[in-house]
Amino acid sequence: MKSDRRRKSDLLRRGAAAALVVLALATLASLGYAGAKKLGVLQYNYQYCTTPSQYQYCSTSTSTTTTTTPTSTSTSTTTTTTPTTTSTSTSTSTSTSTSTSTSTTTPTSTKPGKGCGDKNHLHERKAECKIVIFDVAKKEGKAGTTTTFVFTVTLSAQAIDPVTVSYKTADGTAKSGQFATNPDYVPTSGTLTFPAGSSVKTITVSVIGDKLKEPNETLFVNLSNPSPNAYLGDGQALGTIQNDD
Repeated sequence: MKSDRRRKSDLLRRGAAAALVVLALATLASLGYAGAKKLGVLQYNYQYCTTPSQYQYCSTSTSTTTTTTPTSTSTSTTTTTTPTTTSTSTSTSTSTSTSTSTSTTTPTSTKPGKGCGDKNHLHERKAECKIVIFDVAKKEGKAGTTTTFVFTVTLSAQAIDPVTVSYKTADGTAKSGQFATNPDYVPTSGTLTFPAGSSVKTITVSVIGDKLKEPNETLFVNLSNPSPNAYLGDGQALGTIQNDD
């Protein structure tokens, strides 16, 4: 009898223990499922997907991207001054530049037409100097004195290169020289030189005064042998000695 009771008591204890184990397992399973469901909802937001066609859990996530574009501002200031140009640019740094222009004028050489006697154009008449001598008429003067007759010789323009011409007096009605009893003038000869840049020269002849009553007398000044860059336009001048006795 005691063994039967003991056996029933063991069976009841075992059954109670098994029931407790099953209850514990069920409770744990329930807590685990609830926790897993809550965790999935909070963290992964699981839901049924329709693609692919089988039911399965999918996760959805939202991504937000923010793009910021920087904006730069540039300020430029330009100042211009005439005749000196100053350029100022302001954008973090400032630079200044100055420009100076200098011009040089070189004198040009004289060409034919602005002068005469150009030795580089000896065979061109327009580049040669035309020489002309002018007549003179004056009173003889008192006895014992001399009167200066000045004959003017000119060029057609200012000489580019030196021009030379020979001259010599010649008797007309007036007489000169050692064979004249009473000479009327002093003979002269020589070479007249026109430096570059000049156009006028003179020849001087001395006339001797006396007390004789006589008609007007004449003498000549003849030009000859011009330099290659010149020619004679009028190569003879008439000197008239006017009687004043």
